[in-house]
Amino acid sequence: MKNMKNILIKSIGMIMAFSLVISCETLELESLIENPNSLGLSSASPDFILNEMQLDFRNLNRSFSGSVESSMRMTVLASTYNAVTSTTAMNGEWTSLYNFNANFKVLESIAEEDGLGFHLGMAQIMKATLFVNMVDLIGEAVYTEANDPSIPKPTLDSGESIYAAMYDLIDEGIANLKSGAKRPVNDLYYDGEAMGWVRFANSFKIKMLLTTRLVTAADSKTKIDAILAGGEYIQNNSQDMQFQYGTTAVVNESRHPLMSSSYTTGASGYRPNNLISYMKDSSSVQDPRLRYYFYRQTLDGPVGTQLTCAGAPNFTFCYVGDGYWGRDHGDDSAAPADGLLRTVYGAYPAAGAYDNDQGEPITVVDNLGGDGIHPIMLSSWVQFMLAESALKIGVTGNARTYLETAVRQHIDKVINFQSSETGHVAPASQVNDYVNEVLTDYDAADEDGKMDIIAREWYIASYTNGIEPFNTYRRTGYPSFLMDPIIDLGPFMRSFLYPANELNVNENITQKSSNQIQVFWDTNPAGFIN
Repeated sequence: MKNMKNILIKSIGMIMAFSLVISCETLELESLIENPNSLGLSSASPDFILNEMQLDFRNLNRSFSGSVESSMRMTVLASTYNAVTSTTAMNGEWTSLYNFNANFKVLESIAEEDGLGFHLGMAQIMKATLFVNMVDLIGEAVYTEANDPSIPKPTLDSGESIYAAMYDLIDEGIANLKSGAKRPVNDLYYDGEAMGWVRFANSFKIKMLLTTRLVTAADSKTKIDAILAGGEYIQNNSQDMQFQYGTTAVVNESRHPLMSSSYTTGASGYRPNNLISYMKDSSSVQDPRLRYYFYRQTLDGPVGTQLTCAGAPNFTFCYVGDGYWGRDHGDDSAAPADGLLRTVYGAYPAAGAYDNDQGEPITVVDNLGGDGIHPIMLSSWVQFMLAESALKIGVTGNARTYLETAVRQHIDKVINFQSSETGHVAPASQVNDYVNEVLTDYDAADEDGKMDIIAREWYIASYTNGIEPFNTYRRTGYPSFLMDPIIDLGPFMRSFLYPANELNVNENITQKSSNQIQVFWDTNPAGFIN
């Protein structure tokens, strides 16, 4: 299946896919019919449109995630929270979302006319996912008037109304996927298995219901319990929603960007000391995923000018030892010539190199070729969601059981990731010892401590996808092990500013006063997190 997907990814890169004008406020659908140089609706291929939408779905998921990873200490932040959330921060994501939505409108008209329920169902679920993520980051978005050529300057819809509309859209998508309509030519996520999309859709509904639990606790409990009773949600690793990359390095690059950006010329960015230290040293047994997440290019520690933080005040770690060259949260010092020394992404999920104490530069070490994954919704994450839901709003099931299942599922996914090629699987004794220590700590904790442990383990399992940790942090204030910034980065952001590209042409949208404006489901006090 992997080879087939690699070929498919290369092939799609060579297709002249159907495309539309991408500006939310200036899109004119009529031009598709009136302009002889544009593709008309009658000549538009629904499969080509869906191909492009699937790749845009991957790209936007990665972009949304990347926008918060540094603030969430999953990569190293070398700026302030104000800079992270500036008026230019969401320009690309905003434009891409409404390009996606324009394609959606065209596909919708074709699919409804031609009975392409599978195509439409996929598109509806992808659209709902992306709009919810945009609301989670910015708080509001253009929705009702989006991509309407008769409304050149659309107004914002509230986050609550978009959430409600997207929940209904997911239900429509599920119904379309269950209609028995023909499969699309290409399904990059579930190879044409309609139930795979249905399970993802219901799992995403669980995410939405948990995200809003501070304002809709009773409704969230009722609806999550109904989804659990139906059984149509992601429950094991084989059902995960993820994008599979390829191994092509030239002409049409298909490798995981986190691998391709480093393993050819040298490391890109720094890995976070906070996470490395926690996985390496916080438990009596090392986290079994450590050597899959991080690859050390040297087993020696930095010396002299290689360690720019040496002797500086306020650093929590500076250097965590054992050859792990990372940086602390907020370290914006100039980088020395250490691109072939600093710690990089490893075997999971980027398909780089497994760390077996080689201590070799990434340009020469054997690696997995880049055919890694971008995780979008994993079975382990669903179990973490259910653990929090059971603990906080009384959803059916035992929070401790959900927690154990979540940790075991994710460790299993990581240590068996291309195990035939890495030649390594962490021993069962290490896995059991790690899980048992987590559960022992959980049993001894009060309710806040239990929530902290759930959030911590979920954070670790979310590596390379910052959306869930960002939402969890604003919703719960956990995990508590996240290090404080070494310098003043300003108050931690509660949302992003509206993008300048839209504000510059649309006077119907007024910029919010700061990044401290909270999204509708975040009812926690100001200064709640840092």
